[in-house]
Amino acid sequence: MTYLELRQKIEQQLVQLPPDQLSVVSDFLDSLQIRRSISHRTLRRLPSVKRGSKGADLLKLAGTWQGDDIEECLRFAHETRSKAQF
Repeated sequence: MTYLELRQKIEQQLVQLPPDQLSVVSDFLDSLQIRRSISHRTLRRLPSVKRGSKGADLLKLAGTWQGDDIEECLRFAHETRSKAQF
């Protein structure tokens, strides 16, 4: 399919979409543009964790767990972790 044929096909599909689905397409296109702009710019560097930090200092960097597999993930982490070398 040529570029022109593809554009025509997409335009025909857009004409047939109801407004709620057209909104989803618009959101998707926005996400593609955002992803492209992020990949073209330099990502900012996150500050390193300073020595002497406490667990509470790290909490500001932590998120919340999404999902129901926390036990499985913890078990995997314990089975595959290596000893720290200093």
